[in-house]
Amino acid sequence: MKSMNCDVLVIGGGVTGIAAATAAARNGAKTILLESKPFVGGNATTGLCLHNFITRYGRQVVFGLAQEMVDRLIEMGGAVGHIPYGSFVHSVTPVDGELFKTLSTEMLNEAGVTTILGVNVIGADVDAGGENITGVQVALKGGIRTITAKTYIDASGDADVAVSAGASYIKGDRKTGKMQPVSMILRCFGTNNQEIVDAIAVTKPAMAKRADYPNPIPVYFNGSFSKWNDIVLKNKIFPNKDHKVFFNTVWPNNINVNTSAVVGIDGTDPLALSRAAVDLTKQIYRIGQFLKENVPGFQNAYFMPSAFAGVRETRRIEGLYEITDDDVKQGRKFEDTIGQICFPVDIHDPDTGQAAFYQIGADGAFDIPFRSLVPKGLHNILVAGRCVSATSFAHGATRNMAPCLVMGQSAGVAAAMAANENLSITNLDIQKLQKNLEEQGVYLGNRSQNSLNPQTYTP
Repeated sequence: MKSMNCDVLVIGGGVTGIAAATAAARNGAKTILLESKPFVGGNATTGLCLHNFITRYGRQVVFGLAQEMVDRLIEMGGAVGHIPYGSFVHSVTPVDGELFKTLSTEMLNEAGVTTILGVNVIGADVDAGGENITGVQVALKGGIRTITAKTYIDASGDADVAVSAGASYIKGDRKTGKMQPVSMILRCFGTNNQEIVDAIAVTKPAMAKRADYPNPIPVYFNGSFSKWNDIVLKNKIFPNKDHKVFFNTVWPNNINVNTSAVVGIDGTDPLALSRAAVDLTKQIYRIGQFLKENVPGFQNAYFMPSAFAGVRETRRIEGLYEITDDDVKQGRKFEDTIGQICFPVDIHDPDTGQAAFYQIGADGAFDIPFRSLVPKGLHNILVAGRCVSATSFAHGATRNMAPCLVMGQSAGVAAAMAANENLSITNLDIQKLQKNLEEQGVYLGNRSQNSLNPQTYTP
């Protein structure tokens, strides 16, 4: 089949890939984006919040493309901004999933990205030395094609291309191999959200105003099914009592419910993931019926499961630097920073599915070192998103969507620089990259207070 070529090839059209491809194209690179689903937007299309822009101390550290998307969604009616919450995070940023999908499609098109949907990566070719990718093999309607690029960005979530090219990786917990459960969002329409808050909330809800609605509405809150433990256990709605539930929305009369889970699933195994999608769809139906019959505010609702299972954890590459537990706990800063993360470590227990949160230390944010995006032994690919080089604990923070948007934009700028200057990723001028990122709105913390020595960045 006919081959295709570009300057920057981005694999994965979730939030990371959208930011990466948009940034690469805006920086002058001929960019192709590949996505296996028939739409772009990834987990944000389910209506999940874009956690998290603001530290627990009230300082915003996520800007750039991430903030641009929120601003444009507000204009479209698909977001309400960063809303104070005061529970496990300072604020939340809910979005409408369908409008996020629309905006993502528009931004990629505006930037001149060639987006190809329904594509599956089946392999990567490398040069004789095994250090540079020479092409990515993909299956799409019409047959098998090879797409070549100067620089590659793996935003697949599972590090599919990097691993196919020979990158080393860790899957799940380093000791046990266990991974966080997969879930499916339940989308509920025709709800009375204030009644839901009154019935089930265990935290004070985040309240927001919409320009097209007269009263403030609850847009985020945590709940518990403790009142219904007997029914939950008798009807096997959940495997445990006091089950937690998370709600979010930007509307007064529909809401997203995040409470399902299937444990013991390897998200890189298509058979296991397919079985999980079946189980989650059935589980979501039972949860919807339970809500309609028992929880005030849902009595007139109708329900729709998300189109796919959301995967929290699979592979993490072994990069030039691994983000450690202590980096998160101490809020560590790095000389080669390409952005900051302020969402707490969010780990859903691999055995029970219950969520636990662990706060970031120091000023409430830690830096993302550029080296954590660079796989050991490969010179023309960056990995961005939930499969960056990090411990399982640190991954609880790095995997979330605001950090993924930051990493995506930074990877896109870096990949475009490497392609435009005919450089390998490992030969990039990090100070020049940081200057470009700052000019394009990416917040790099206290970088200006550091005296970066380029010699400290060595492949």
